[in-house]
Amino acid sequence: MKKLLIIAALFTFSGNSRADDIMKDFDSLGGNDVLLERAQALSPEIQTKVVQNRIVDLNKRFEIAPETSAVLGGDSYTSTWLAGVDARFHINPRWSIGLKYGHAFNEYTDEGKNLINNPTPIKNGSGSIVGYAPNIPAVDYIKQQGFLTVNWSPIYGKMNMFDLGVVHFDMYAIAGAGQIELNSGPTSSYTAGGGIGLWISKHLTSHFEVRYQNYEAQRYPDKKDPMDLTIGSFQIGYLL
Repeated sequence: MKKLLIIAALFTFSGNSRADDIMKDFDSLGGNDVLLERAQALSPEIQTKVVQNRIVDLNKRFEIAPETSAVLGGDSYTSTWLAGVDARFHINPRWSIGLKYGHAFNEYTDEGKNLINNPTPIKNGSGSIVGYAPNIPAVDYIKQQGFLTVNWSPIYGKMNMFDLGVVHFDMYAIAGAGQIELNSGPTSSYTAGGGIGLWISKHLTSHFEVRYQNYEAQRYPDKKDPMDLTIGSFQIGYLL
């Protein structure tokens, strides 16, 4: 209560013109410092903190964001990246649920190409080459994938973006479950990680995410191998 009285006194005794200047500064990085200095000058023994309210309303809002992702880890013989879309519904500023879809594009790495171009020769009893055996097992690459996700945003703030303006951001945790379509068929998968969302305007958004993802690949006829992936993704979206 004492803190609220201090802040109220700032606006009461500063006059209308000065109060307008403070509110104008409040939308910049220096606005909080103005309020803190005045509050602490009135009562130095009290630790005072001022946090700006959210500029972007996230209560019951839909967000659609095209997404591109780089895949690290997993099968060392292939390189994969994903193109898709992330659609999420913001229940409130803290919680949102979403659907994440990605279509995969795959190619052999240099290691994979080298092993394919240099197969192991198969010789008969007399030493003659009768064929060649591949040096790598069947590559069970990703074709497409879809996830149901839950996002929790415990941290909100703002920062100076190269002196071009003040950008508001959320730091959030993400967890999800879904299905991956592999070359061998469908399989279940789980993912977890974190990200940062930048609110460029009241409608334009961007997200950077890093997630762990796992699944089992059918690389041998009678054996499945666990695959551990790191997914780094970037999104540019629109808040409806």
